[in-house]
Amino acid sequence: MNRTISLIRYARVDGKGWRRGSVVLTKQGRIKPDVMIYGGSEIPCPDGRYQIVKHNGTKKIYTDLGNDPADALAQFKAAESKQSVRVAASRAGIELVEDDSTRKTIRQYAGSFLEMHANLPHRSGDSAKRYTIITDTFLSVCKARYPEDITQEDVILWCGYMQRELGYEPRTRADRYMSLRGFLRYCGVDPGKLIDRGTHTLLKKYTQKEPNMYEPEVVAKLIEHSASPNRALLWDFAYKTGLRDSELKHVTRHDLHGLDTKPMLHVKERDELGHIKDSEERMVELHPSLVPQLKRWLKENPTKKLLFGTVNDKPDTKMLFALKATARRAGLNCGHCTGCLRTTGKNKNECGEYTLHRFRRTYTTRMLKACEGDLRSVMKRTGHSDLASVMRYLAPSAHVREALAKAF
Repeated sequence: MNRTISLIRYARVDGKGWRRGSVVLTKQGRIKPDVMIYGGSEIPCPDGRYQIVKHNGTKKIYTDLGNDPADALAQFKAAESKQSVRVAASRAGIELVEDDSTRKTIRQYAGSFLEMHANLPHRSGDSAKRYTIITDTFLSVCKARYPEDITQEDVILWCGYMQRELGYEPRTRADRYMSLRGFLRYCGVDPGKLIDRGTHTLLKKYTQKEPNMYEPEVVAKLIEHSASPNRALLWDFAYKTGLRDSELKHVTRHDLHGLDTKPMLHVKERDELGHIKDSEERMVELHPSLVPQLKRWLKENPTKKLLFGTVNDKPDTKMLFALKATARRAGLNCGHCTGCLRTTGKNKNECGEYTLHRFRRTYTTRMLKACEGDLRSVMKRTGHSDLASVMRYLAPSAHVREALAKAF
């Protein structure tokens, strides 16, 4: 029999996709989180999980342990002890009969579920991250070990945890709940039988909010109070292109086309820098006012690749922090949200009204108005995957307002 088991990390490696590597142990014997040995070097890999690898002949068998280093180490030590007992029994000629040897745990289902999604074609890093969060949080909240022991209360508690503890908005929490149902089906559990109809209706329900937009004068103030010309270009660019946060971080000089004729931006998937959202590669027409700024940037930065990268030409992960700081300098904080009222910590006085995604909402809403509700034309520019997502941005038409004024 094979006598060794190993503890490894299975994680996303920049530019290489999902890879396996050795865990790194501290001097105290603990697992160093979010890193692994790959290619002979210690590399950061926060997007991943720990696994036990065993051998059945020449076949390797992987068991997922989640992303908590302390929990993973405890599980590995328990598995290692059991393996030692098996080896000792085998040497003594004793046959051990193990209970539940053929039953898969929820954690094992989660591992194969994530691996399946990681290997699906056109599956983005955003999707893999979303499913990882869903399964990891459900495993931390649900006390059941096997799928058949999951209860409706486990799902309700998980939804509450997502909203109260992790701060998910009701719409996002409802979306994650629907994704969890897909995972439950993968585990062989029928969500329709597990969760009664009334509870299901409550869990998928949320209050539809009107999309909040940046008014032109607010964007003008953000540009005016920017810390640098490149930050000013970033706010103007986000306002006039409607790109997602992840897309803004990965725009390169090579994506700009026809600046002297028909200025266009090519939004595309990037293996070397990260992935954009699933199957939403597209061409976006650039507003003429952006062209002089882009030409100036190209001239002043002849060797840089990323349009909004760091000094070292890496994706900028502090765009949101910069936006909130700019809003604070411009005197645009609302003054009453939780962020504005926070007076201590690194996030003090950061207004919750200012987000990068709000530029996208503004662009979509304004484009729908300019295109007179032509949903499909707007979808081509924004990269939305379905009409329902775009329809959320439709504002009440003028004749409805007029009718309301006459009625009362």
